[in-house]
Amino acid sequence: MGLRAYLLIDVVDDVDQQQFIEIVRELEEMKGIEFVDPVTGSCDLVIMVETPLSVEALVNKIRAEQWLKKIEVLRIVSIFERRRALNKL
Repeated sequence: MGLRAYLLIDVVDDVDQQQFIEIVRELEEMKGIEFVDPVTGSCDLVIMVETPLSVEALVNKIRAEQWLKKIEVLRIVSIFERRRALNKL
């Protein structure tokens, strides 16, 4: 198992429906992306990535896209890592 994360993506406002479909398909074809789900709410897309080397490299590739408005990275950690982080607070 590699490094995993969820990406919350906002797409620029001037993207039309067909362009949005093309963006989703393009993302689905990227190596390391497990799934892409369009959503409603505070973001437009939720993406799960799993990569053997670097989540940052994949995020940087997406950041270079003209259609990107905002990206938030939620790294997946084990419950033990999360618990240790909470204990430090």
